[in-house]
Amino acid sequence: MPAVFIALRVVLTGFFLFFGLQKLLGAEPAIALYNDLGFGQWPRFVTGTVEVLGALALWTPAAGVAGFFLIAAMAVGFVAKLAFVGPPVWHLAALLVATTALMIGHSANRKRADR
Repeated sequence: MPAVFIALRVVLTGFFLFFGLQKLLGAEPAIALYNDLGFGQWPRFVTGTVEVLGALALWTPAAGVAGFFLIAAMAVGFVAKLAFVGPPVWHLAALLVATTALMIGHSANRKRADR
């Protein structure tokens, strides 16, 4: 596995854990965000759980497909956040890192499948 891919996974794991734990532990910005969305606080717990599980899935080889769907669910939430609240700077950086990691991982999987 290329060192760049491992580094991206480490960074992405940090993003997912940081933002997921903020939501689960009730950090004020997370509470305010979900108040602004107007759906109550239950989506905060769902999103935080999905983010923490996504961080764990990045390091579990058998969770490849499940990890993909977790990341896809977070992407849907990201688009909803952009639509209802406005552009977040750190989330854009995490999206860039996630996209890069997915591209590298997909490329590595295709090379392994071709062998």
